[in-house]
Amino acid sequence: MTALLRGVDALCTLGAWVAAVSAALLALILIVEVLATSFFNWSQPWAVEYAIYLQCFVLFCGAGWALRQGGHIRVAVLLQALPPAAARLLDMAGCVFAIGVIGFATTTLWQQTLRSFDFASTSYYPMATPTWIPQLLLTLGVTLLLLGFVARLLRLLRREVPDLGDGMASGGVE
Repeated sequence: MTALLRGVDALCTLGAWVAAVSAALLALILIVEVLATSFFNWSQPWAVEYAIYLQCFVLFCGAGWALRQGGHIRVAVLLQALPPAAARLLDMAGCVFAIGVIGFATTTLWQQTLRSFDFASTSYYPMATPTWIPQLLLTLGVTLLLLGFVARLLRLLRREVPDLGDGMASGGVE
């Protein structure tokens, strides 16, 4: 079980790296777009399309890692006010709910990605990017978040501290 949890953590860390590189590329694209538009009165036809994709990667690819770090929004005040056992149960209930919602989203995103691949769909932007490519990265990011919640639930069931952060959101789980 420990090896499985470490594997999920490693995958989520990889997702965080994808998010970080995407953020850097997004900044570079926006800087180049502003300079090209301001000084040369020329707009890059691909800038908007790829900026949208990169925003999705930044948002979703690092979400599983942020969960493990304790970076997701939770009602830590409520968890801290409860006895440790009740806080743990509430945290587990929240994980189960999140797994249900994100599991549904993950399944739907995988279906959409495969459908886009089968139909050879392309974006309507000038670059006509095959839509399955950005959809795949988005879907992998959401899948990592799902795995992160499953790992969190397993840690709670094993009575381990689920966060690597400052413990604020752990609700005193020991």
